[in-house]
Amino acid sequence: MCLLFNRVVDMENPERHTVYLVVSLFVTFLSNKNSTPTDEKANAKKQSLVFRHFNTLLGYSSTEKCFTIPPARLRKAAVCNAFISGLPEILDMNLHTGNQLLPTVAQLLIHLPSPQKLASDQNVTNYSLALLTQHTRHLWLQSLILILYKYRFDQLPVSEYIVRLIGIVVKTLQNQVHECSDAADQSAEIDTWDEIEDDDVARAELIRPESLTVTTIQEATPAAEGMVHIGAVCVMQPTIVEPEGLAPEPLIARKRSTAVQEVRRKKSAIEVVKKSCTLRCGHCNEAIEMFDEETISLCLIALETFLHREPSMAAPILFKILYTVTRLIDTPMYPWHSTEMFVPANSRSVAKQMLRVSLHHLSTSAICLQLFDTKIPRPDAFWSVVALSLADFPELSPVYFIQILMEDLEESWPGSVKLIMKNLAFYIVEIPTDMYNNPWKDLVGHLETFFKRYHSAISADNGITPTRAEIENVIIVMTHVFKVQTFSSSKSPVTLVEAFARWLSESLHSADVSLESLLGVCTACNRALIRERDKQCITRALVTELMQAIKFKVKLHESNYVTIANMILQDAGEDIEVPLLDDQFNTAASEAIRPFLFEVLDFIADLHVIAKLKKESNSDALGGDLKVKLAEAIAVEMSRSNARDCRTVIRFIPWLMSPPSVTQAAPSAFADSVTNVRVLSWLLLGALHANHSCLPVPIECSQHMADYIHFVLAGFADQSKQSVVHMSALFHAFHLCQLWTVYCERAATYSSTTAFAHLVDFWARVTPAILQLLSHSKVLADMVNLHFLNTIQALQQVNSALLCQLYSMWAPILTAYHSQIPNQLRMKLDSCQNQPSLEAPLVTEWLKKVRYKISQVELQTSAASPYYTV
Repeated sequence: MCLLFNRVVDMENPERHTVYLVVSLFVTFLSNKNSTPTDEKANAKKQSLVFRHFNTLLGYSSTEKCFTIPPARLRKAAVCNAFISGLPEILDMNLHTGNQLLPTVAQLLIHLPSPQKLASDQNVTNYSLALLTQHTRHLWLQSLILILYKYRFDQLPVSEYIVRLIGIVVKTLQNQVHECSDAADQSAEIDTWDEIEDDDVARAELIRPESLTVTTIQEATPAAEGMVHIGAVCVMQPTIVEPEGLAPEPLIARKRSTAVQEVRRKKSAIEVVKKSCTLRCGHCNEAIEMFDEETISLCLIALETFLHREPSMAAPILFKILYTVTRLIDTPMYPWHSTEMFVPANSRSVAKQMLRVSLHHLSTSAICLQLFDTKIPRPDAFWSVVALSLADFPELSPVYFIQILMEDLEESWPGSVKLIMKNLAFYIVEIPTDMYNNPWKDLVGHLETFFKRYHSAISADNGITPTRAEIENVIIVMTHVFKVQTFSSSKSPVTLVEAFARWLSESLHSADVSLESLLGVCTACNRALIRERDKQCITRALVTELMQAIKFKVKLHESNYVTIANMILQDAGEDIEVPLLDDQFNTAASEAIRPFLFEVLDFIADLHVIAKLKKESNSDALGGDLKVKLAEAIAVEMSRSNARDCRTVIRFIPWLMSPPSVTQAAPSAFADSVTNVRVLSWLLLGALHANHSCLPVPIECSQHMADYIHFVLAGFADQSKQSVVHMSALFHAFHLCQLWTVYCERAATYSSTTAFAHLVDFWARVTPAILQLLSHSKVLADMVNLHFLNTIQALQQVNSALLCQLYSMWAPILTAYHSQIPNQLRMKLDSCQNQPSLEAPLVTEWLKKVRYKISQVELQTSAASPYYTV
């Protein structure tokens, strides 16, 4: 038999078929159970000798423990093909012989599909089964499946061989669903198909020698007639001529034989060209390979058998296997794969079955925790496939899969759950909320335990605080849980909501959260529960946390102050500057803040809160933005009453109805009045930021408003030098005049017919106090003139109708003390007179400037600054 060695790879050798039959007979003998030798040493020795000789025929060196024939030649060898054809039967029928051949067989299976050119080349580790023919691939995979199913492979060196074989299988599946790697972004030269005339190929396959004659082919030079260049390969092309008549029988036979040989040669050359041209990805230049469905199914069966037999060996490549399988499911090979049609025995069904059986088998080995704690490329597609595969699998439903994750976390809490929450958010949204009722109910208790543990982890002294992405992902998870139809009938839904609300409140201290996420989870909770108090559990927790923050008992992330305030305003029906994709939110936040409105008023009245917030957040704008948002919330609440009386004013700001008297004022009356003027300014700012129907202070209170300003202006000359707070009184008084003017004019436009008359009366009361203040001193007159001119300029910016009527009366005020207007005031006045507004005024822009000015004055006053900007 060894004498045939030199002929095994000779493709044109006429004895090749004989060699194939001889080896096939030998393989048939080995597959017979009776071929196993008895205990006699002589028979065993003879069989060992036969195996050594056979290994030599295969090109395997027993001394060097490797193959000496290149894989390309071995794939063409008659001995190898005959052996591979019967190998599955040997492994299946004769375990004794199979165990003896196992090391050699494993190395043969590794070596056979290898792309290495020479046997001495360094072993390639990352290749697929693409170089094998379809029939050989099936035999190769059947042999591997039998080894994995029937033989022990947990000991060296077979275990190493098996791992390499599994790597080949995984690579085969990966190439079937090619995905560009991150490292393949650089441009590479791409191999393309050479231009091959398909018509010529088709005509060559249809040649009939009976109707054609073939002339002699010249082989002298490449330029000779009859040569066709296909890439780098020169193919002999016969010159075909039409037959002129019948030829003698021997001549016809010769011509027929010559034509057949030439057609075969041409087809062989074209096959060489096709094999030398590889389809490659236009982005990363990786080879693109396509396999038949049976090959893919056999690969999947091999992987599942490997995972079932030796999960510990599969652990290092477990995620690679599962990810590749999900890619197979997610990448349809045929049109019906993307529909609900079930086709028996198709590779997609096999992949789904393999995935869920593997997950079920490994569910007791913390596979859920490991999988969710893994960084996954394209996680949306991955988890969508997992949910799809488990959808009709009673042994492991998609919801029970989450429950196993919760149980794994209870046993072993990781250092960070950021990645787990990200993957869980992608996964849970793929699970329908109107199915799996009992598993959903069972999951609620585990989620409650999870959030209690989660809250303890982040609130610990050295705990890892959650990031924004982590919080957003948790909110996605809980929003989906709240949408479950049977959530309210679970065992303890309220305790879960309370545990989640405590965690969310604590999380707001460290990271910002989007408004839409808070609106979504509060709305979902509101719709999920039955009792009114339970519905507002999360909303109430968020509002309470904001109230604790404005009392400086806790510290929120900088942006969360305004976010929660926006949530309150959105629920009240107010327009906010944050764009929302959906307006169907119902959080009841405007109801949740009602018990805290007086505390909000105290926050607005506090002169030092802006400075404290700046110290915490290092932001000049946060304090003013938060004050105006909360002032808007109070203004909206005050304007809810449809009555035209002053009952809401008496409830919230009763001091407005009883302004102090100039002659009978208490020692602290001036300081209190300045504080009240500031509060009124913030309330009017909030009202002007709100919708047009927001009128917290009735227009009829215009007289009381004027009395307060008159009192402040009257006492400013004597009180301004006593403290920095008193120094800012003039600033606040004039800004309140501006805001009240704009407030009344808007009311006159939209709702009140008497607002303009009250406004004229207001200025008729305030103007004498301004004139009286001008008579004290030059310095004071300059200050009053500057503030008054700023008021005129502000009213011009908002296109005030009052300015047109009263400007002729106000102009003399500027010269009441001076015979002529000072130069710096003259320039400012000329600017107002000579630059009329040509465009519609943007009141919102003006309100932002006023808000910023008031905030800065409060900030400077709080810091006891010797100056303030106007």
